[in-house]
Amino acid sequence: IVVLDSTLPEKSFMKQWKQLVLVAMLAWVLLFLALFSYFVDSRAGEPRAPAPPSLTDTRRLASLQGSYRVIMGSQPEATPAGTGAGRDRFGSDGNRKNNLADDLEQYYFSRSKSVVHRLWKGSVSARMLSPRLQKAMKDYVSANKHRVAYRGHRDTQLSPKDLLCELKKQVRIRTLDGSEPPFSRLGWNRLVPPRTLDRLYGSRFRTCAVVTSAGAILNSSLGKEIDSHEAVLRFNSAPTEGYEKDVGSKTTIRIINSQILANPKHQFNTSSLYKHVTLVAWDPAPYAVNLWKWYKSPDYDLFTPYVEHRKKNSSQPFYILHPKFIWQLWDLIQRNTHENIQPNPPSSGFIGILLMMVLCEKVHVYEYIPSERHTDLCHYHEQYYDAACTLGAYHPLLYEKMLVQRINRGSEYNLRRKGRVTLPGLSKISCDP
Repeated sequence: IVVLDSTLPEKSFMKQWKQLVLVAMLAWVLLFLALFSYFVDSRAGEPRAPAPPSLTDTRRLASLQGSYRVIMGSQPEATPAGTGAGRDRFGSDGNRKNNLADDLEQYYFSRSKSVVHRLWKGSVSARMLSPRLQKAMKDYVSANKHRVAYRGHRDTQLSPKDLLCELKKQVRIRTLDGSEPPFSRLGWNRLVPPRTLDRLYGSRFRTCAVVTSAGAILNSSLGKEIDSHEAVLRFNSAPTEGYEKDVGSKTTIRIINSQILANPKHQFNTSSLYKHVTLVAWDPAPYAVNLWKWYKSPDYDLFTPYVEHRKKNSSQPFYILHPKFIWQLWDLIQRNTHENIQPNPPSSGFIGILLMMVLCEKVHVYEYIPSERHTDLCHYHEQYYDAACTLGAYHPLLYEKMLVQRINRGSEYNLRRKGRVTLPGLSKISCDP
């Protein structure tokens, strides 16, 4: 009995020791998971934000690392070509506290930069994107908010000439003209401009510039070259004042998405950005293009401000793109892409490029496919960083850019140094009958 009693404390001690070991192991596992989650999903010295992209907000881009990086302050200095922009763009405050987070930042940026280099060669796939960006794209495909049901064929082997001929055959600019309900019942035939957009300027422009809002255009000194074109197209709220050296000052056409009209912060009715130019607005409608449903529930209400603006400024050319035109462009991208693209409308950039290919004999596109100045800075006039702005999350940007590069007639030198793509106007393309 004495022997048995003497072993009890030893057994109890062993049991407690095993429990402590298990608790310690569990604590280490939890600590590892916490650190892993922190380094992947956060930025040192920056506030946390929800990781997954919002599928209900149709133009909120999914962040590459799952966080929004809005940095207040003055216009940033553009990063010189070939330098580590992933670090430079955060300024010189020296607030980095964690080398691992810094290395992760650099890794993601270098990965997106390698995709851009592949874009220059016209050979890239979504599988080359970061896991986070791939997931964002897959989430949008799964959500399929606009109920896209593509039933067309795929032909990804077209030569550049055949692809241009397909564009010439398929692309027809179409705007709301008031001939279809519900707009016909609302008297829009008397509201819209009397001339269609494709005939607004009479003859075609000889040379045109499409100036994207990409941050890579900073420090480019392309302003004079851009202004030398007969017509210049810009996007949304991108300004010229203060940026003339890099982006020029001339604006002929401005494409605006429906947020510009609906959100008071853009001051659509008062800002000089939207005066003395041709305005072309658009809003995503369901793939089936039910105009009644679209009118009752647009992504953002562009109809009310459009009517008000037309009544007050009837002499200013102002159009709303027909949803069928938007989705025909999407069909064109999907038809010429092996992978399944995001079932969301093309970007304003792609829409603008195709628009100018109709209106112009030659089109130069700046920083749509990034140059050596590539950066995650979304827009040259805003302090917001996200690789999705270049490679796509909501919009099928990656696939748009691959298609544009296939028909690029410019040199790789101009693409690398200027971010300039050269495209022929559709009227200049000779195709077999």
